[in-house]
Amino acid sequence: MKWTLLLFVTLIAFSSCKKEETPTTINTNFMPSEGDSLISEATFSNEAHPTSGTVKLYKNSTTYTLQFINLQSDNGPDLRVYLSPNKSASTFVDLGSLKAVNGNFEYTFDLSTDITNNNHVLIWCEDFSILFGSAIF
Repeated sequence: MKWTLLLFVTLIAFSSCKKEETPTTINTNFMPSEGDSLISEATFSNEAHPTSGTVKLYKNSTTYTLQFINLQSDNGPDLRVYLSPNKSASTFVDLGSLKAVNGNFEYTFDLSTDITNNNHVLIWCEDFSILFGSAIF
């Protein structure tokens, strides 16, 4: 009975991990304008899943733009993009769902966001509280 329960829980966990809600590939063509200043650039590191690519942070007079370049990561359920002061995501700013696990895309957010303290870009699986990859400015 104990082994049957363990097998059942394991099968549910593995089937849940295969749920792919994040689009596979997206490529947008963000081109910084004259008013956009490059604030920082970082490279993604592997955490629980292989993750690579570059992230650039731009600032203009009204917004920040976080540009993902050549991102490659595994897929997973409810992947989110967080800005956080650490890799544990104990506190964070949620920029929204990860737009794709491969490609080029961006997020725009308000200048009131504290990027000095929230200097970690996290690809976070909300369903399982797992860090897929991170970049630190």
